[in-house]
Amino acid sequence: MTEPLESTTGQNPLTRPRFIIPAVIVAVLIIAAIVLAIIPKGGGTAAPEGTGPTDSVATASTPNPASTAAPASASAQSEASICGLPAGTQTTPVTTPEGTKWELVGKIATPTSPKKYGPGRTGSNGLRSCFAHSPTGALYAGMNMVVLSSTGHSNLVTKYLTVDGPERDKLLAAPGSASIGDPDFQLAGFRISDYSGSRAVIDYGFKVSNGTFGSIPVAMQWQDGDWKFIPPASGQNEGRQISDLNGFIPWTGV
Repeated sequence: MTEPLESTTGQNPLTRPRFIIPAVIVAVLIIAAIVLAIIPKGGGTAAPEGTGPTDSVATASTPNPASTAAPASASAQSEASICGLPAGTQTTPVTTPEGTKWELVGKIATPTSPKKYGPGRTGSNGLRSCFAHSPTGALYAGMNMVVLSSTGHSNLVTKYLTVDGPERDKLLAAPGSASIGDPDFQLAGFRISDYSGSRAVIDYGFKVSNGTFGSIPVAMQWQDGDWKFIPPASGQNEGRQISDLNGFIPWTGV
């Protein structure tokens, strides 16, 4: 591992250059409505091969504006979960999800509900995938994507958990990114900016070990039976520092 993200200057590590994780994670720094307007049509992502296959997670993005007027198809919206998880309620949670269980992935407490919300599959290579086709399923998926990308698995997120399209192709062709070191933040809350059945935009609030706070918006699309990340057209974005967690629904495992 490389040096931890801890700041010696009091700056929030979520906004430092080393926290800009190329290709796959963190922030779409645009209004949620704009994100939703430019999400492309769902296309098929090839089934994973080799050691990474059984998993798939969700994520966020700013796709190519050329696909703006292409809403997700009805078949994509109704597509069943790849591991048979029930869709469950389509009501957007406005309080802390009941019965959340947590497990450490690296040093980050991560929500888990394998039979209800996901991940329904966890691969031997660390890939966590298959989430329920519901707002709460998207909530679990986005956080698991953030955790994977923050703990040395950004390559898996790019290869298996990203919406199929030109931006994903660019990421696959780009050189791999170095480890960012031991993350020193924990999930503290969330707010769901938008949910439409095939699309979700969720803002995650984090508390950093130095006492500061950060926010990472994640946009997702339902594709091939799971929630998938849509990478920003710029290839990378950074989390933003916030003064407090006002407006976030508390959700933490520590």
